Amino acid sequence: MKIRFGKRAIAGTTLGAVAFLQTASVQADDTTAEIRLLKHRMDAQDAEIRVLKARLKQFDKKSAKHDPQQKQPRAQVSKVAAPKETTSVAAVSPPPVFVSFANGLKVESLDHDYSFRIGGALMVDGGGSSQPETGTAGSAGIRRARLEVEGKVAKYWLYKLQYDFAAGNTATVGAIGGIRDAYIALKHPALSVPFADDPLMLQIGNSYEPMGLETVTSTNFIDFNERSMAIVAFAPLHHIGVAAGAHGDNWSAKGGVYTTSPSDKAMSPAAGIPVPLWVSSNAGWVATGGGQYYDIAGRITYAPIKEQDRLLHLGLSSRYQRPNDATADSDQRVLALGSNIKTEPGIIGENLLGTTDLSCGVVNGVAGKCTKDVLDYGAELAVVYGPISLQAEYMGAHYDRKQGSILAAQVAGVFAPGGTSLDFNGYYAYGTWYLTGESRAESYNVANLNGATFEQIKIKNPVSAGGPGAWEVGLRFDTLNLNNGPYQGSYYQNLLALAPTAATHAAVANAGVIGGRESNMTAGLNWYPEKGFRLMADWTRVVQLSAPWDRAYLNGAHPNIFIMRAQVNW
Repeated sequence: MKIRFGKRAIAGTTLGAVAFLQTASVQADDTTAEIRLLKHRMDAQDAEIRVLKARLKQFDKKSAKHDPQQKQPRAQVSKVAAPKETTSVAAVSPPPVFVSFANGLKVESLDHDYSFRIGGALMVDGGGSSQPETGTAGSAGIRRARLEVEGKVAKYWLYKLQYDFAAGNTATVGAIGGIRDAYIALKHPALSVPFADDPLMLQIGNSYEPMGLETVTSTNFIDFNERSMAIVAFAPLHHIGVAAGAHGDNWSAKGGVYTTSPSDKAMSPAAGIPVPLWVSSNAGWVATGGGQYYDIAGRITYAPIKEQDRLLHLGLSSRYQRPNDATADSDQRVLALGSNIKTEPGIIGENLLGTTDLSCGVVNGVAGKCTKDVLDYGAELAVVYGPISLQAEYMGAHYDRKQGSILAAQVAGVFAPGGTSLDFNGYYAYGTWYLTGESRAESYNVANLNGATFEQIKIKNPVSAGGPGAWEVGLRFDTLNLNNGPYQGSYYQNLLALAPTAATHAAVANAGVIGGRESNMTAGLNWYPEKGFRLMADWTRVVQLSAPWDRAYLNGAHPNIFIMRAQVNW
């Protein structure tokens, strides 16, 4: 019985070797380095088989000594000497795995049920501004320095943790530092849904809210150094929540319920805020942190044309937020709209827009609660024809506010402009052209956990193969309007200056929200020498600027901003 067990071990190991070679040949990139790696593994597998055969021969000899009926070993084996070990044949080696260095360090079982990958990204920026109104004349620094681990467990469970060590150098400094993606997800056959290619994906943790195409496209792959102003203003980016998503061959859908974000100023309202009167008669002396906001967000996409070099992508998305006790001190991205926008590049820190606290801040120690709810909405379009592509998105936000809370704030001496209904909007449109013939259509992926997005382009002739790499040029126009009311810009400032009485001055100041309006033109040049490497150069001109309420001197400014980036992601 022991001898038959040994033969089965040899056969199983041989079959495992064949399966390993077939899987590795399919998954490995056709590069010289990986070919050498596969040859090395083949030699190692052959050596392992020879060692097993040698051990079996020794085992047969020992069995023959104890069994007079058995005169010869049952199997002819190689004459390779085997080391003297006491380890059983069944425990000689672990199951074979596939190891790849093509995109970080990835280790995966041959059945794809388990995997582990270490990756990251580094972006080094430098540039300057001709009119450093609120930023610096010139600066260089680390825009992003990220490490991430992700993988699969027991076939159905996914996880990811990403940390940005350069978070303190950007406009997205959060309450708990640089945590970005941090989630677990489940894709089980029991969650199968009609018309979907994979089971329904359930996700919990910190991830992108499904809102907009450029939002969920990784900064490793966006076509300019920074996302457009409308996206930064209205899109929520990473938040903690629970979501579900599915996709087919040419569509994707995702929705979820979310709350606070590590990119917020604080993870919750200040702990010293007393209980409001409408909650308890003990208001004014019983302290509580109050309730942080929550979001309900969803996005659907459809690509009626999806080919190797042609694409037509359409998408709609929306987000509903209840601020609860949040103010601009914790939820600044929504309740101080535009305050986080850094005109390209982010490393210069040129912030030209921003509203007042639309929740009226804290009034007499109690959260003002001027904003009842916020509805964001967006539409997206992407068209690719060979090396040429067009992409555009429109986004807007509608704020419902409480008249009683606004008047109470004004009586308490808080600057609380605007009425019960506020609307803001913005959009961008850009075109790109790959001079070397690559196509963005090949990088389109509907199976991403964030929904349909663009990923790494496929370089036709990388530098390592003697080619020029991939060269891309782009031109973008983007605009954002954060003004709401009858007065704005220099006209608003002149009315304030000429107001004959304090009451007239207050009437003008409170008539509307003046967060400013800005339009930019950006031209870019990108070079992709190898997969994961990119050099970028962007020139941005502010072609129109209407000053926000607190920076009248910005009216008519037209800064020219230049930025270069060296990037690697793995």
